Amino acid sequence: MSSVKNTYKDTLLLIADILSFENPHHDLKQKIVSTQIDWEQFVTVASDHLVLTTSYCRLKSKELLQYLPKDLEVYLKEITLINRNRNLTLIKDIKLIATIFNTHNINHVFLKGSAFLIGNYYKDVGERMIGDIDILIEENKILKAYDLLLNQGYSKLPSGLKSTFFDHKHLDRLTLNEGLCAIELHKYVLNKPFDKLLLSSVILDEKQFIDTIAIPGPNHLYTHNILNFQINDKAHYYSKISMRSVYDTLILLKAFPKLLKTSHHKYLNSYLSLHSIFLKEFNTIKLDLSKIKRFETRLKSSKLNSFHKKKLEIYALLNVIPSRLNLYFTNKNYRSAIHKERGRIFKELKSNFLKN
Repeated sequence: MSSVKNTYKDTLLLIADILSFENPHHDLKQKIVSTQIDWEQFVTVASDHLVLTTSYCRLKSKELLQYLPKDLEVYLKEITLINRNRNLTLIKDIKLIATIFNTHNINHVFLKGSAFLIGNYYKDVGERMIGDIDILIEENKILKAYDLLLNQGYSKLPSGLKSTFFDHKHLDRLTLNEGLCAIELHKYVLNKPFDKLLLSSVILDEKQFIDTIAIPGPNHLYTHNILNFQINDKAHYYSKISMRSVYDTLILLKAFPKLLKTSHHKYLNSYLSLHSIFLKEFNTIKLDLSKIKRFETRLKSSKLNSFHKKKLEIYALLNVIPSRLNLYFTNKNYRSAIHKERGRIFKELKSNFLKN
C-alpha cells in the first residue's frame, strides 16, 4: 500500500465521497486514480467508523473496485462476505425473537441496525456492521419478555455497576450459546434525563410491520438514529462524527427526502452541521456555522482535538463524582460492588485519563 500520508480530514472526506449518493462517480474515480491515497490510513479510519464493509459495497455499486489496490479489494471482499453471512444469521435470530414475542402478545419494536436490516434499506445485506440486537419493549411487559428469552435458552451476560445500581435504558444483556451478538431489551431509547425527547410509547404506537416483524416508522428511525449517537454515545457533548451513523441517515433520506429539514433541535442541528463538512446532502438546510468552524479548527490540529476531548472527559467525571460519592456512603451494596471491581475501575480510569 502507499507510503503517502494523508490528514485525518482527507481520509474522512474520501470515505464520505465513497458513501455519498450525491458525489459524482466520475469525481470519486478521479480522486482514487489521480490522488495519492494513504490506503492503510483509510482502512484504519474506516474500521474505526465501522464502515469498511459499507465502503466496499458502495464502491462495488459505483463500479470503482477495480481502481483499488488489489490486496485491499480482496481484503474488503473477504470481510464483507463474513459480515454478510453474519447478518443473514442475525436476521434468522430476529425472526425467531419476533415470533416468540408475537405469540405471547409482547408489544415490541426492533431498533437501529436490526430495523434497517429488516426494513430492507440496504442494497446488500453485508453493508452494515451490527453490534447488538436492540429491541424496545412496552415497559409493563419487559420482564415477561426477558423471562421468555431466558426460557428459550438465552443466558444473562455479566452486568456492570451501571445497570445494577442505576436506572438504565435496557435490562442486562442476553446471549444465546455465546452467539454472534447480544440482545438488549430497552425500556426507553435515550439515556435519562433525555428519554422524553423520543417517547417509547409513541414509537410503539406508530411502528410498522415488515411481514410480521415490527420496526419504527421512517421518522422515528431517522430521529432515533441521530439522537442515539448524539445523546447515548455523547457525540453532541464531544462534537464527534460517525460515518456509520450518517450512512444510515443518508439511506433514510434517499428513501424519504422530506425527512431532511432545518431543525431548531440542538442535537439534530449539531449532527447535521458537523456531518455537512463531509457530505453535500445536508447543505440544503440552515446549519450551525459557528459549530462547523470550531470543529474544522480542531480537525487541523490533533493536539488541539486531543486537549479538547480530555478537558471534556475531566468535566464529565467531575460532574458525576458527587452523586457517586453520596451513593457510596449511603449504600452498603454499592460500596461492596465498588470494592470488588476496584481493579477494573482503576484500570478503566487509567486507560481514559493517563493515555497519551
